[in-house]
Amino acid sequence: MKNHKINVILLLAVIFGIAAALGVFQYLSAVKAAYVKQGKFVRVAVAMQYIAPKTQLTLQMFTMRDIPSKYVNSDAVLDPEEINGKLTKAPIYQDEQILRSKVVGKNDRSGTLAFIVPAGKRAVTVAVNEVSGISGMVMPGDIVDVMVTFDNDGNAMTSIILQSISVLAVDQKTDAGAVQSDQKKEAAKTVTLAVTPQQGQQLTLASEQGSIRLMMRSPADLKVVNIPSAKLTELVR
Repeated sequence: MKNHKINVILLLAVIFGIAAALGVFQYLSAVKAAYVKQGKFVRVAVAMQYIAPKTQLTLQMFTMRDIPSKYVNSDAVLDPEEINGKLTKAPIYQDEQILRSKVVGKNDRSGTLAFIVPAGKRAVTVAVNEVSGISGMVMPGDIVDVMVTFDNDGNAMTSIILQSISVLAVDQKTDAGAVQSDQKKEAAKTVTLAVTPQQGQQLTLASEQGSIRLMMRSPADLKVVNIPSAKLTELVR
C-alpha cells in the first residue's frame, strides 16, 4: 500500500512537471511571437553546416531562424532567394548568420575571376596590343570575335575561329570602371575570354602559331556568320 502511494505521488510529480514545462514553453512561445510582431526578432539565414569558400549555396545548406534584432548583423540575409544558387566568397560556419558580403552572384564582377566564369566555360588569357585589342577599348562584359592570321604552306590566311565570346577580364581587372581608369596610363596587355574547353584549345593554338586579333560585336548581335578564310591571293585584283 505504501509503495502504491509513493508511485502515485511520483506519477503526479511527473504530470505536474510536464504541465509546468508545457506552460513555460507556451508562455515563451507567446512572448517570442509578441516580440516578432513588434519587430524585436528578425528572421535571418543561418548556416546549418560548415560551408567552404567557392561553394554554390542550396536551400539544404541553411535555414531561416528568428534572432533577437539586437544580435542581427546589418548585412545578414533576410530572404532565402537572395542567396540560393550563389557562391560563397569566404568560409561560413555552422549556426553563423550568412552575410551578403560573403556571397557572390554568377554575374557579379566584385568577386575573383573564378566566380564569373560561366558553367561549362573556361577562362583563357591571350596577349593583345593597342591594335589587336581594339585600340584598348575592349572592356569586361564585351562580346568579341577572334580572328587569326597564319601561314598555311606558304599561303597567308586569316580566319574567324571564335564568335560571340564574352570578355571576362582586361589585364587583371574584371570591372569595366577599373579598366577605364587604368587605360589613362597605358594600353591593356592581356584579355581573358570565356570559352569552352574545345575553343580554349583552338584559341591557344592560334595565339601560339599565328597572330590573333579581336573584333568587337554589338551585344544585340550574336548571330554566327559562316564565311571562308581570307587568302592573300584574293587581295590581288
